[in-house]
Formats: sequence, C-alpha cells, structure tokens
Amino acid sequence: MQTSPPYRSPGFDTIREQARLDALARYDVLDTPPEEAFDRLTRLARRIFGVSMSTISFIDGHRQWFKSQQGMATCETDRGPAFCNIAIQQPTSLIVTDAVTDERFRDNPFVTGEPHVRFYAGIPLRCPEGHAIGTLCAIDPQPRSFSPRDQESLADLGALAMEVLELRRRSAAKTGSMAGDAGQSGLAREFAHGRSVLKAGRIVFNNGRAIVKCTVRQLSPDAAVVHVISTAKIPDRVALMIDADATSRLCSVNSRAEQHLALAFES
Repeated sequence: MQTSPPYRSPGFDTIREQARLDALARYDVLDTPPEEAFDRLTRLARRIFGVSMSTISFIDGHRQWFKSQQGMATCETDRGPAFCNIAIQQPTSLIVTDAVTDERFRDNPFVTGEPHVRFYAGIPLRCPEGHAIGTLCAIDPQPRSFSPRDQESLADLGALAMEVLELRRRSAAKTGSMAGDAGQSGLAREFAHGRSVLKAGRIVFNNGRAIVKCTVRQLSPDAAVVHVISTAKIPDRVALMIDADATSRLCSVNSRAEQHLALAFES
C-alpha cells in the first residue's frame, strides 16, 4: 500500500451518525464496570417478560457493548449483525416474535449461531436531543408473542434506563469525575495528550482488499488510538479512514493490545 485511499465529503448519514456518537460520548459510559442500577433493570426485564436474556447495550462505531447483561457471558459483539443496531434505527421499539420466520433476520449469525435468537424485543435509549445511543432489550431462544401491554412495559423500562444514565451524567458533571477512566485501557492512556473522541472509522490494508471497522477513541495531530473487535489479523502498516472528518491517513502500528491499536500517522 503506497497511498492512502481517496475520501469524499461526508454525507448526511455520516454527519447524523457522528452526532449520535457525540451524544453517546457525553455519557462517558463505554467500557465502564457493571453498575447495580443498570443490572437491576435487566433483571426486571428478564422476569417481567419471562425471557432467558436481557441487556442494556450501547452502540459505538463498530460494536454493541453491554453495560449490563443477564443470561449471556459476552460483553460485546460486532455491530453489523446486531439486532440492537437495527433497533436504534427504529422510531419506537423493534419486536421480532420469531427470527427464523422473519426474512430480515433468519440468516443472521446470532440466529443461526450463539445465542440462537428467536425472540427479540428492544427499545431505543434516546437522549434528550433525540439520538438513539443504545437499547434495552429482552431476548429468548424460543419464539414468543409480545402484547401491547408488554410493549408499554418495555418502553417504561427503557425510560428508566435513560433516567439512570442522565442522573449518572449529571452526578459526574457535578463532581468533575470521569466514569470512563476506570474502564480505559492502559494503551489508551498512553495517548492522554490526544483529544478524547468517539468517531466511526475504518482500518484498510492489503491494498484496500481488507477493511476492519473501528472506533477512534483518542486523536492528536500525529497519532490515534482505535478500538476494534480484534487486532489479530491487522498488519503493522494500515490506512485509517475517519468517516466524519473525511480524512484518510497512512499509519504505522506503534503498539497493540487485544482490542486496541496505537497508531502513528506517517508524514
């Protein structure tokens, strides 16, 4: 790879997505430890709807990350096939009573493989500015019906989750604390001189034949720290494309962890 790929000006969808990520960043919740206030809500959702799984998830540039989860061990998944990624695009809730018979989802890897989703009910968590930054959802490996009363209960639980998140943000603002610091990796802290950001991006390599979606978490004029699902197959020289900034930079990988890359921009 000799040159970085060309870039066009960001379109409306990119600008809207960056506004959503900016809203999510203000809550400083990604990669923070579990909190009882959120766990209480997912336990309630699991009991109220009689399902085996319930989550509160937040969607960044490349993944869905679970702030709270009941009935599943994973803490994050790829954003692309995630039901919650579809749910945040809905004006109200997303209800799938049987994913196997729903042409939108029957070939989804979370239906054909773990956790074998058949039933999904998710409500977007919408901040006061209107951006859907995550979801509260109920999931089961068996098909289920979902009544209008159930939908009202789901909406109430989602509203409570958003109230908890707002209270958490206001409390942090008053104390000057940064809740996300506890969950920030040591690799990210190496670039503390860079701006803390939340931007959707893509890592491009193999002469443009391979693309890995990422989230840019730290950014300075000469470096960046990005988060990916896995760094295992990413080489030591890549191009970083930041959608909202309409920029593409050739980079060298200075250091890496399982899910973080420290990149130095080449001149």
